[in-house]
Amino acid sequence: MLLHQVQELISMYPEISALVLIFAKIIGALVFFPGTPLTLLAGVTFGVFWGSIISLTGNIIGATLAFLVSRYFLQKYVKAEFLSKYPKISNYEKKFFSHGLRTVILLRLIPLFPFNVLNYLLGVTRVSNRDYILGTTIGIIPGTVAFVYFGKSLAMLSVLHVALSIVAIISLVYIGKFYEKK
Repeated sequence: MLLHQVQELISMYPEISALVLIFAKIIGALVFFPGTPLTLLAGVTFGVFWGSIISLTGNIIGATLAFLVSRYFLQKYVKAEFLSKYPKISNYEKKFFSHGLRTVILLRLIPLFPFNVLNYLLGVTRVSNRDYILGTTIGIIPGTVAFVYFGKSLAMLSVLHVALSIVAIISLVYIGKFYEKK
């Protein structure tokens, strides 16, 4: 019932709804709110194409802001609070310097670190701003589209589409793990 009411509201004010969703994703990235529910909602309410555009816009802006806040304002805090909980990020430090773009893309494809934590963690590494932003943008496209498609599939109540979207999500994990070993 609530979903139907949300869909009605969104259909009455699609542009405002899209901006609210983008803003929610940006704030969510900054305060560690999981983005998956909002990504699924984007798929349910806006479909695969527009839901992906909306989700990507919010994800990229939010991830970039979190990265920049970490890099320029919270480095000591992030190092103290997160680096000890995720020491594996240090294994990538040399790769960030020599192959930053590729490394960020791979980290975005494989779920080794939670998305929002990774935004802040990468702010204290040697990855360049350019490689971070471009790598994040490229790296999150497949997963975002897959989750938006999953949301749309749930709304369609199509077992076939739900199964295909789950296969897509699992495939991305394995593709990322395969390339991580190279």
